[in-house]
Amino acid sequence: MVLEIRKLGEYVGAEALGVDLSKPVDEETQRVLNEAVIEHVALVIRDQNYGPNEFVQAASAFGEPMAQNFTKFTCKEQPLVNYVSNKYKSAEGKRVYHSGYWHTDHANRDAPPKYTTLYALELPDSGGGDTGVFNTRAGFASLSRDWQDKLEGLQTVNSFRGTSKTAQSFKVDVSDKLIDDVPVTHNLVRTHSDNGKKAIYLHQGKLQKFVGMGSNESHDLVSEIFSLIMKPEFVYRHKWRLGDMLIWDNRQSMHQAYKDYDLKETRTLFRIIIEPEVP
Repeated sequence: MVLEIRKLGEYVGAEALGVDLSKPVDEETQRVLNEAVIEHVALVIRDQNYGPNEFVQAASAFGEPMAQNFTKFTCKEQPLVNYVSNKYKSAEGKRVYHSGYWHTDHANRDAPPKYTTLYALELPDSGGGDTGVFNTRAGFASLSRDWQDKLEGLQTVNSFRGTSKTAQSFKVDVSDKLIDDVPVTHNLVRTHSDNGKKAIYLHQGKLQKFVGMGSNESHDLVSEIFSLIMKPEFVYRHKWRLGDMLIWDNRQSMHQAYKDYDLKETRTLFRIIIEPEVP
């Protein structure tokens, strides 16, 4: 079967058909896949069959996998793979929804990952547990010139624990950390190194504040920005099937897990982050 890239949405989302990434692929296939992620922001690769090492092989088609922030969730057989699962409980001993707010991964690093990829291992029997990917390149382009100019002048201060009251990760309280918690500053508007386009670059859960603002003022501004840019056509909502690999471009997107399933049921995925890049 010949590799085919098929669009899933006007602004975001595509699927790759006719490829098995558990085995090495040639440079031309890698080029087509990488260009598809950059163009469509999120790419689904269906009908895969991975253990931890095969998933690393698959992710390596897009760049060099890198170690992740929280060590508690590392796969023992393959340290470049982490688990995303509601089997891991909060500090209060309860199952919780994982990353149910818009963010981009590892924004508290000087060189965060270009890509994140997930692979489904267990899915809720009654459905749900979708993953959303939001094209922040399209969101930024939809703003007025005045708003674009305002946002281009802002910088974010990021750490393991941000100051948002509504976007908080349980991981900070239950896991050791790979790196020291030193605040990192990034531009709110990031220029993509491959396509030259501008996009909003933000992790709500790690945002301390914008430089020159207080935390409350900063999060009020985030809410205002979202009210302007969050449009349904800019979001790809992935409904998981076993065998799906989903990869997205962190440089021009945010993502979230939808809190739409019964926490008594299990949702477990492998996660790999790929290719550090200084914004």
